[in-house]
Amino acid sequence: MNEDGHVMSTTERLVYMAHQIARNLAPMGEERAALALSEHLTSFWDPRMKAQIIAIAREQPERLSATVAAAVALMAQHGRAEQPDPALFNAVNEAGHCDAG
Repeated sequence: MNEDGHVMSTTERLVYMAHQIARNLAPMGEERAALALSEHLTSFWDPRMKAQIIAIAREQPERLSATVAAAVALMAQHGRAEQPDPALFNAVNEAGHCDAG
C-alpha cells in the first residue's frame, strides 16, 4: 500500500522501490547513483524482479526516472551476476558453493 492507501500492483511496487533506492543514492550525483543502483539491483533483487524492471524499462520507459532508467540499462547490458549453483556443495576447506545440507 502506498501513502494514499492504494494497493500497488507488482509493477507499481517495483517502480516505487527502484525510485526509492535512487532517491537515497541521489547525493552521489546521477551517474554514480545509476551505477550504485545497478549494482544494488543486481546484487539484491530476485531474478524475476530484475526481469520485470527490465521489461518495464523497455515497454514503459516513461515510468522510470533518468537515474533508474540508466541503472536498469546498465544491469541489462551486463547481464545477471554470477550466482553459485545451489546443487554444488563445498568440499572440506573449499569455498564458493552452497553450504546448505
